[in-house]
Amino acid sequence: MLEELEPVSLSPALVVDDEEAMQRRLGAVLESVGCPATHIVRAHSVTQARDRIADRRFGVVLVDIGLPDGSGTELIGWMRTHRPQVPAVVVSAWRTEEVIVGALRAGAIGYLLKERDDLELALALRSIERGGAPIDPFIARRILALLPPAATGAAPAATPTAPAESTPPPSLSGREKEILRLVAQGLSNREMAEMLSISRLTVECHTKNIYRKLVVGSRTEAVFQARRHGLLS
Repeated sequence: MLEELEPVSLSPALVVDDEEAMQRRLGAVLESVGCPATHIVRAHSVTQARDRIADRRFGVVLVDIGLPDGSGTELIGWMRTHRPQVPAVVVSAWRTEEVIVGALRAGAIGYLLKERDDLELALALRSIERGGAPIDPFIARRILALLPPAATGAAPAATPTAPAESTPPPSLSGREKEILRLVAQGLSNREMAEMLSISRLTVECHTKNIYRKLVVGSRTEAVFQARRHGLLS
């Protein structure tokens, strides 16, 4: 579906991490972006997080990958089935392709690295609050490297074909490129409409055209494909 990610409330928030120091750090980051300390709940494991989520409605859940009784990816998949309205954001030191792609496929709306400083994490959470889906730049580069070359159609393996890289990039209008750049910055359709002085419906029409031309179904995929084709500087 070609739908816009809705803005996310950062309060109340659940922090799922087995290290108390990291729990305190993420709690401080959440407080810096407006989440009251009394609205921040902590969990040390997958089981404890499930219990917390079952008992209370959260605006966002920050999830580590490595937990004592399982994987954060497992928890995200469980949330997608049982609490699909609650967004999950990975905050982890794990950076292998298998883990990253697994978490995103499980339903995470963002993937951030613990090594970033508090200000960077706070800015990423602000983006999520506006409806963005931030992915750490290092992670984005790793995912881009996994994308296959653009296919020009099936051909027998033994028959040489022109390199996929020779495929011309999709042709986007000036307005579509402008909107694509704003999408990459994490702006919502409403924010783009206000910034460009056009209606939200017009923004949605342009967005659908962008998705169609790039052959994608989400904002994250659109940004990846745009960067791959050199449509974003």
